[in-house]
Amino acid sequence: MQKIIIALLGKAGAGKDTVARILVGNNPEWHMMVSCTTRPMREGEKEGVNYYYLTNEEFAAKVLNGDMLEAVCFNNWYYGTDKTTLLPGINVGVFNPEGYDCFLESAKIDPELTVIGFYVDVDDKIRMMRQLTRETDPDVKEICRRYFADLEDFDDIDYLNLKKVSNDNLDDLNYTTRYIQEFVENLAVLD
Repeated sequence: MQKIIIALLGKAGAGKDTVARILVGNNPEWHMMVSCTTRPMREGEKEGVNYYYLTNEEFAAKVLNGDMLEAVCFNNWYYGTDKTTLLPGINVGVFNPEGYDCFLESAKIDPELTVIGFYVDVDDKIRMMRQLTRETDPDVKEICRRYFADLEDFDDIDYLNLKKVSNDNLDDLNYTTRYIQEFVENLAVLD
């Protein structure tokens, strides 16, 4: 059976995880891909829900054993997708540009894999406010570091390979999730 990855990309605070949760919640046959990371767990995050939190040694062992579909270093932390999280059917995941590019390369050599990328775009002021209010005691320095790192990391992304969706407010969120769902339902590879 075909494996389809709906890859959500966007800067910190864009609402990628929210879009992913709604898509999977509205479509019980869709699967949430949970990535692995070496970064510390943030307030409100849960093991196996947001990420699988690994030590550097555990992550390196998975890479060396060939257990990862993709592995990247992003803002001094390692992120990757364990092969066991990619299931037949539709898989939804949140990725950085480098991880997305790895999946595009994999799809070129695997006829059973289709990757569709969506860039979740949000006004910078809204992104900053979301990041400042999603934790009870936000680390402002870390939020600023992520903000400037995102400017650099998304500067040279190939937007031609991505469908751009907006998520500035609740109306945008509802439209975006409907748009992605309808786009996927109309894919020829599902036939």
